[in-house]
Amino acid sequence: MPDSPTPPLALHGWYMLTQFVRLPEAVDATDAGDATSTADRDAGLRDLAAMLRGWGDLGSDGWSALYRIVGGGTDCMILHLRPTLDALGEVERMMRLHPSAADAVVTGSYVSVVELGLYGHTLGLARRAEADGIEMGSEEWQSRVDAFLEEQLARDYTMQRLYPRQPAEMPYVCFYPMNKRRNVGQNWYEQSLAERARLMQEHGKTGRAYAGKVKQIISGSVGFDDWEWAVTLFAADPIRFKELVTEMRYDEVTSIYGEFGSFWVGHRIADDAIEAELTGE
Repeated sequence: MPDSPTPPLALHGWYMLTQFVRLPEAVDATDAGDATSTADRDAGLRDLAAMLRGWGDLGSDGWSALYRIVGGGTDCMILHLRPTLDALGEVERMMRLHPSAADAVVTGSYVSVVELGLYGHTLGLARRAEADGIEMGSEEWQSRVDAFLEEQLARDYTMQRLYPRQPAEMPYVCFYPMNKRRNVGQNWYEQSLAERARLMQEHGKTGRAYAGKVKQIISGSVGFDDWEWAVTLFAADPIRFKELVTEMRYDEVTSIYGEFGSFWVGHRIADDAIEAELTGE
């Protein structure tokens, strides 16, 4: 069983909607009509700011945060994390129907769900099951899997990974989507569970070397969006993103199987500064 291309077990937490937003250009109001239009626009943006502030910490129902993007062809990025896909849909609807929607224009979005892949644990379960003569997919196998997942969900570490918070001490953000290659002779999904677990274990060592310097949210998007995963990184110093991503390029799993989309980088706008950020005041 460890030599087969078996999918790893995974745990899932909050659903995640990443939105990219273009803000209005500054207007030099020289007549009463322009002044009225500008006042109406700013009133709508102030109301949007109040809505975003209210979503900053919803407890077990998630959170939202606004980030100013540097470069990347957009002005802002908004992260929304919610317990269900329906809740994300409601957030998207409220943004679309908001009076400021014509000014704070959502130019793109990405849907995913916070994911904790369990390559090594799946391999261990498979090896023990094989030694005990238990077939994967059988009732006894499923019973073992259910017991293991329940045990994992009782761990504080697991819950922190599945229901992450924006680290207050790390205001910088980096977001990018990625795939594992499916080329002929270079297909991640044809590799054995044992080989994929080995590669991911080595990859994890690189990430753990940045503990305390970079925090991450790994979210899965297979079947949800055009890429297979999204990576959201946080740091106190943006140069850490360059260092980490560069070092990971040399990991075998990345150098052979990694494919990446566009990168967006910026910093979080504090709650008391959201209104000024949207209105340009």
